[in-house]
Amino acid sequence: MLKKELEGYSLFMYSLKDISMKGKVKFIRDFLGYRITKGNTHYSYGGLLKKLDGIKINNNNFLVPSGNSAIVEAYLKSKGVDFIVKE
Repeated sequence: MLKKELEGYSLFMYSLKDISMKGKVKFIRDFLGYRITKGNTHYSYGGLLKKLDGIKINNNNFLVPSGNSAIVEAYLKSKGVDFIVKE
């Protein structure tokens, strides 16, 4: 078994309801990343979630290794995002 399989994860549930549309788009692009196609060229930008080995579950839920949960909590607080963490 790999060490990563034994690692604990934290479940984050968040809401962007109190953030402006511009703020929501910026948050989603910075946190989740995005892809752009210009002509035949494809550009892909990974967000913070990818850098921290997180897993997006659905629109408002994601998993992050427990060792990285403090980083994510600080980031979400700095952006004014409402969230709940389940260890």
